[in-house]
Amino acid sequence: MRKILFTLLLLCAANITSLQANEHVILHPHNKGKTSGNKPRTPMVIPDVYIDDYTLTFDESCIGCPLTLIDEDDNIVYTTIIDEAGIVELPNTLSGIFELQIERGSITFVGEIEI
Repeated sequence: MRKILFTLLLLCAANITSLQANEHVILHPHNKGKTSGNKPRTPMVIPDVYIDDYTLTFDESCIGCPLTLIDEDDNIVYTTIIDEAGIVELPNTLSGIFELQIERGSITFVGEIEI
């Protein structure tokens, strides 16, 4: 009975680990335009972005937005426009920690990813 219970626990742990493969990317907004005294009446919605291996998945608000990856030496290593599927396949030649930037209007959302 203990062996069966232990096996079930291991299987549950393996399933939870596989569910967490899509890692949520934490983004922060940066206003790249002029700052005015007017404050928006509605709260800013920060996009949802997930990474799984070399695949980035974006919510609908990012469709058509430019995406840029910047390496630790501040070099642009990859740019693209997020397509209507909201999925970007990164080149498998990339490796390391990158700053991810998504431009949406006058706001640039910035986060960090590790590939």
